[in-house]
Amino acid sequence: MRQIIITIYEIYLDQLTVVAEQLHREGLVIIHLYEFGLIIGMAEEEVIPRLRNYKEVASLEEEKQVHIPPPDSEVQ
Repeated sequence: MRQIIITIYEIYLDQLTVVAEQLHREGLVIIHLYEFGLIIGMAEEEVIPRLRNYKEVASLEEEKQVHIPPPDSEVQ
């Protein structure tokens, strides 16, 4: 599963809980739902493109993985 951040268009904020329920039924595991239109959640790779296609979704960003070596490791 990947952690994702979804932004909902402002015009759909009055329907935010309905939109969140639809996304959940599609496979989104909601971690945080903010009333200003931000949803933080988890989804399988194959679900993410379907979530992006909802008309209410302004943007969907996937968590980026960053690996930092330990401080005592050699410079790469």
